[in-house]
Order: sequence, then C-alpha cells, then structure tokens
Amino acid sequence: MTQDVGKVVLGRYRLLEVLGEGGMGAVWRAHDERMRRDVALKQLKLPLGLAAGEREQLVARMEREARSVGMLKHPGVITVHDQFHDDDGLPWIVMELVRGRSLADLLRDHGPLDEAETARIGAQIAEALAVAHQAGIVHRDIKPANILLEGRRVVVSDFGLAVVPGETTLTATGALLGTPAYLSPEQVNDREATAASDMWSLGATLYAAVEGRPAFTGGSMAALLLAISRGDPAPVQRARRLAPILRDLMRLDPRHRPTAQAAAATLAALAGAAPAAPAATEPALPAPDLAVPPLPQLSRRTYLVTAGIAALALAVPVGYAATQENGSGRPRKSPSPTAPFLIGQPLAGHTLSVNAVAFSPDGRILASASDDRTVRLWDVATRTPLGAPLTGHEKDVTSLAFSPDGKTLATGSRDTTVRVWDVATRKPIGKPLTEHEDPVRGVAFSPDGKLLATADVGSLLLWNASTRRPIGGPLEQRGTFDTIAFSPHGRTLAGDAYDVVLWDVSGRKPRARAIKGDTTGVLAVAFSPDGKLLAGAGEKKQDDVRLWDVAARTQLPQSFVNHTEDVNAVVFSPDGKTLATGSSDQTVQLWDVATGKPQGDRIGGDEGTIRSVAFSPDGKALATAGSDNAVRLWHLPPTPHQTPA
Repeated sequence: MTQDVGKVVLGRYRLLEVLGEGGMGAVWRAHDERMRRDVALKQLKLPLGLAAGEREQLVARMEREARSVGMLKHPGVITVHDQFHDDDGLPWIVMELVRGRSLADLLRDHGPLDEAETARIGAQIAEALAVAHQAGIVHRDIKPANILLEGRRVVVSDFGLAVVPGETTLTATGALLGTPAYLSPEQVNDREATAASDMWSLGATLYAAVEGRPAFTGGSMAALLLAISRGDPAPVQRARRLAPILRDLMRLDPRHRPTAQAAAATLAALAGAAPAAPAATEPALPAPDLAVPPLPQLSRRTYLVTAGIAALALAVPVGYAATQENGSGRPRKSPSPTAPFLIGQPLAGHTLSVNAVAFSPDGRILASASDDRTVRLWDVATRTPLGAPLTGHEKDVTSLAFSPDGKTLATGSRDTTVRVWDVATRKPIGKPLTEHEDPVRGVAFSPDGKLLATADVGSLLLWNASTRRPIGGPLEQRGTFDTIAFSPHGRTLAGDAYDVVLWDVSGRKPRARAIKGDTTGVLAVAFSPDGKLLAGAGEKKQDDVRLWDVAARTQLPQSFVNHTEDVNAVVFSPDGKTLATGSSDQTVQLWDVATGKPQGDRIGGDEGTIRSVAFSPDGKALATAGSDNAVRLWHLPPTPHQTPA
C-alpha cells in the first residue's frame, strides 16, 4: 500500500502513512488539505473472490460504525468527521487522529497499573459507555486494544461491532465476534449482547489492567469459553479496593451488573474524583498522570485510531505481577512500577532442573536445557512450546547456545557429547560430537559463526562450526568449566575453570593470557557487548561479581554485593549498562555496571537455585531458570539511563 502514499482522496485527503493494515483494510494518517489538519482515514479493502452477500455485509458494517460513532458527542468517544465512498463503492471513514497509545500497548510495555489509575481509566470508559447506552448503542467489543490513551484523556474506539437501534444485526447465528477473553458469558453462549454485556467486558478489561493477566484463561479456545460461561474468574491479587466493583461488573447474570452510570460513579470515587459530566467539546489535555509510565516521543506506532479491522487489534499480554503467595504461604510484596515483573505463568514442561536458557538472536525463540535430558524451544510472544522437546542426549543437558544467525542450536550434556540442531526443523544435524571424555559443561559460538567452543570438566575444544570437526587438540586447564564465552569481536575466549581463563584465539594456535586480580572461585563469566569488560561471578566472597578490563587484563574496583549465597550466572544487558546475576539464594539481581550498585530489590525468592539468566536481544525481558524445573520471563522497565521505546 506504500504506492498510495501521497495520493489525494476525494480531492482533499492526502495519504501520508499507513498506521495499521489488516486483511480487510487499512488505517491511514492523512492531511485534510481543506481544513489543514491531520486526520485518520479508515479504508475498507475487500479480498478477491468475496461473495456478494459477504461484501454487502462488510460494507454495511463499516457504514454502521460511522453512523453509530457519529451519533455520540463525548470526549471519551472518537470523533467522526465524515464518511464517503470511493470509485469502487467502498466506504472510508474520516476520524480524528488520536495521538497516544492503546491500553493494550501500555500494559504490554509497562505491566499492570495501580488501583487508582485503573479506576481513573475505568471511570472514563464507563462515562463514554453511558453516553452510548443512552443512545441505544451497544459496543460489543470493549477490550484493552480498543481503549486509547491521549494524556489523561481516555477514548473508546472501534464501534465496528456495535449494535445500533433500528438497524439489523449483521452477525450470523453462531458467529463469535469480539476478542474471546473479553466476551461476556451471554455472547459466548450466542445470546443477544446488551448494555450489560459491555459492562462485563469493562470489568474484564479493568481486571487485566490491574492484575496484569486476563480474568479467564484456558488451554484451548473451548476451555476459555467454558470458563467464561461458568462465570468464575481467577481471584484478584492486586486489586484489593477494586475487587467489589470488578466482581459486580463480571456477575454471571446480566441483570445484576451495574449500569454504566453507576459504574462510572463507583470507579471515580475509587480514583479519588467525581465523574465528569458528558460534554460535546474536547477537554484540555493536562500532562500525563504520574501513575502511568510516561509516553514515549510520538512515532508512527503511537498514532492510534479507531479501526474496525480485526487483524489490527492487539491482545492484552498476560503480564502477571501480583501479590502472589510464595512457597511459604506468605504473600509477596507487590512490585513497584519500576520493578521487574513476571510475564504470565512460568513456562512449565521440564520435569527436572533447568540448567541453561538462551534467546535466539532475533528474540523470537527461547531455548531451555534440563536435567531431564531434553531441550525445549519456546515461542517468546505466546510463551508456548514450539513442538515436541529435542531429545537424544542420554544424560543431563547442561548448556546450549544459538548460532549468530539463529539457524542452529548447540547443546552440551553430561553424556560427554555435543549435539547441533536445526532450529527450524528441530532435528539434529549430523552425528553427535564425541571428542570429549568428560561431561560437557559449556558451549559457545564465535560471533562470526565460524567456530564452536565446547568445554568439559578440565579441557576445551574448538570446532569448525560448518564441518563440525575439531581444530587442533584440547586446551587443558586445571579445574572444572561451568561457562565459556567469546568476546564480541571473536578474538578472545573466556572460561571459568574455577579460575578465570582467557585465550587469544585469533591466531592459528590459541594462546593463554594471564589475568590479574582475584580470579578464584568463579562459576560464570560474561563479556560486555563492547568487549571491554569481563564479568566473573561465583562463590560467595566479599563480592558477588568481579569486573576486569579486558585490554589491560586487570581487575576493576567496582564492588557488587547483595546476594547471600553463591552466584551461578551472570550476563550483561545488550546496552552494557546493566548486569543480571542468578544465585543459589533463589534470587536474581540487576546491577548498575558503572557503580556496582543494585538496581532495586532482588526478584524471585521461592523459585529454587537460579542456574541461568539471559537478556532478550532488545533488553526488555529477562529469562531465568533453575532447580524448580521452570523457566520464567520477566519484563524489565527502563532503567534510569534508558528511555521507553
């Protein structure tokens, strides 16, 4: 559709950029040359081969959206300026351009909201719904992706599924329209949606906003719909003051749910303010509330518009930050807005301890290796397994590494072998590498992908990654390796055979390099992204982490102290400004590299010994794993030296 950029539609609307595109159309940012303002244009584009009846239904639905929204005058409802048909007879809607982000985006990027902010947003949604319901309009698709945030203004968008008085419902019997997790029980059971249905969806939306997860989940669509139809949402854990109104909004019997006006009054009181009266004019927009993380500088993604294209809707992520009970039955402290929080439930599937986790270079896949002799691949976006586990190792899988192009995965095992896997097919490539005589503890690819390094109890081997043949003999070292790492430029290889070991691998024969400082008791090593620093962590001494200047091979003075037991894993963030460590004290700590100071409290506390930590390539998430058999994904809010993307 980029070929249409610059095109003038109806003699006045110049198309500037596509804000979103789906199978049934697109939403454009356009400039109204007559009124000299930017607007949003919603364009319907129908696929080839569509039956005449289906075409008429989709055209009628979009026309109805324009009429239904045009009937409403309220700051919480998107403003429709005009509607017209192009030369093909397809409708376009001209709307105000809302400069902000959706509630779904906010939850995905920053995690759950506090109770007051959730109530404030909910009150404004309820006020907008009250205006719609008074006009006889039922929205039918209230969800986080259809709630737009512009400063402190909250806007209800996407009336494409709305029921308008005096018009025929455009839904076939048995058709399920809307996002399942936010559909009311009556919609799930194919009964007529009413104003009370919108209130149920409002409750489900606010539940997700404050709890960081949907009220209803299921292992399949059928299980989800069954859970909704039974009307038994998961107990709230963060929403203490909001629990009564959420319960009332999501009552199984629609007759027992509050009206939009009543909900607006209750929510406004919980937010500490009275509901505003409906107004036909757009209010002034004060600075964003501090309870909401600041919005990033406007970009193409943050021009949000009301779009009735299902493919453009964003589902709320299952961020799970709550006052959970820990293993002792005591509630955990709720995280602060700047603390890491758990994304969804732990990734379960391994039956024994997880020894290693790693993200693919594009961040889409997470791999985990376990004592149960398997390797699992996970889809990061959906947090679901990618097919069956990788099997073949005969003992514990201790280590793994993606190749730089993400196409292959190397794994090491206590069975003394190394296996290389095709990530796309999840099949082994060739035969296992069997040169090691002792359990393999570490594997690493060089940054250019040409070398594969593997380490066992006391020696290290270099392999040609393409031919999978060893290069030279083993590099012997006193002690037991736990991790190995290539420097970003690929010329240096570090290992932690109890002492820190460096090799120059740029020549034909690797050469050991001495390093100064306290190198003993190190159980994990990691290079900074620029290759200037080497971090070592291990046995609980005075410091949890030690840093070395790689060029000078000298220890730096920063002192990292906060764990109470041995540190088993260490990794730098992609920008090199943060370190993450995992410890036998069952916690993970983030550190400021420049100062050595902890960034906030340790996270975790009842997940067993932490054996591996890994940053996602964009630095926004952290994967952790250990002796409780599970893998966890943590959302990382921007640190003081970062800005939201």
